Amino acid sequence: MWVGAWSEQPNAESGRSFGGSRVHNPARLTRRVVAALAIAALAALAAGCSAPGYPGVLDPVTPRADDPMTPAQVKQATDDLISDRNQLNAQAPADGSANVTGSTAPATGAAAKP
Repeated sequence: MWVGAWSEQPNAESGRSFGGSRVHNPARLTRRVVAALAIAALAALAAGCSAPGYPGVLDPVTPRADDPMTPAQVKQATDDLISDRNQLNAQAPADGSANVTGSTAPATGAAAKP
């Protein structure tokens, strides 16, 4: 029995009850939640794009502070590296028993791992 627009009886035809408020609609609530999440995701992406310290994709490349090495400087650096390598190889034991990883040897009497 319908009493009037302001009654507490729901009106099935209009989808309204309790003085004009809408009846809970799960599909409408889902759309609102999805829309809110989409807006939050877009805001997070927009905030991530403006992180300082990283150049933009289309920004021009800044010139280098140092000049590139000349061929003579490259040869000198290569010769120095080869010399250092040869010196370290000469200092290493010939049988290859050097502790390359820098870890300590296992304690004597320790059980072997299975």
